[in-house]
Amino acid sequence: MFKRVIVFLFLATMFLFGVYDKPLFEEYETTLNTVENSRAVIDDSPSIVVGSSGIVLYTFENQESMIIARATVISKDGKQAVLELIPFDSLSQNNFPKISIEPKEGNIVILNYLYRRSLIVTPNYESFKKITDFFINIEWIHPDTIAAFLAKRYIPNPNRKRFREMCSINMAGLIAFNMENMGYFVDCVSFKVVKAFKMPIENEKTVLPFYSRISEHIGTPPISLGTREITDYSEYYRHLLEIK
Repeated sequence: MFKRVIVFLFLATMFLFGVYDKPLFEEYETTLNTVENSRAVIDDSPSIVVGSSGIVLYTFENQESMIIARATVISKDGKQAVLELIPFDSLSQNNFPKISIEPKEGNIVILNYLYRRSLIVTPNYESFKKITDFFINIEWIHPDTIAAFLAKRYIPNPNRKRFREMCSINMAGLIAFNMENMGYFVDCVSFKVVKAFKMPIENEKTVLPFYSRISEHIGTPPISLGTREITDYSEYYRHLLEIK
């Protein structure tokens, strides 16, 4: 009970002074204990969050390393954490030969990978400003960058695939969503909420599909083929994040 009070007071103090001046997440490095098919087991830690993702490294004899897989935490029990392993394709280059090295016991895994860079989705400028001013240790990808990507491709309703693509292009590990007085940090790979926080929306004005200075230029393609614009900001993103 005392510990909960301390945590509450700490968070209240952060909001009182208007900034969160420590890293939201720290990269967590460990090694794979066992690997079987597409699953791996590591020792559990308080730094490990279900839904967080990272990378698996293979180290050559000359101590140089390369990324051989992505890893997502799918469960933990206080002693062990289970990872799902999938191919890493963010840096794929078709002109180079592919190196097929499978993850194995002893490989290094780094979780919370690229968590210091985040996309941001808010309903208006006030929310965007409030969140970016509060989390000062996050390197924010400006929403204009994301809106330009969508406008060029006539995508008025970005889905998970498109958000993952934008994360990959901008080397971001998180996406911050703000709706209905709550904020959610979502892992780019798993699309699971890894941290939620209170963030009241003071201005009821909503920009669709999200706040940016060029959102009005994100339209449907000349031949829409069923592509529809977002009509309800909160409903759309709650459905996208599977938040009830």
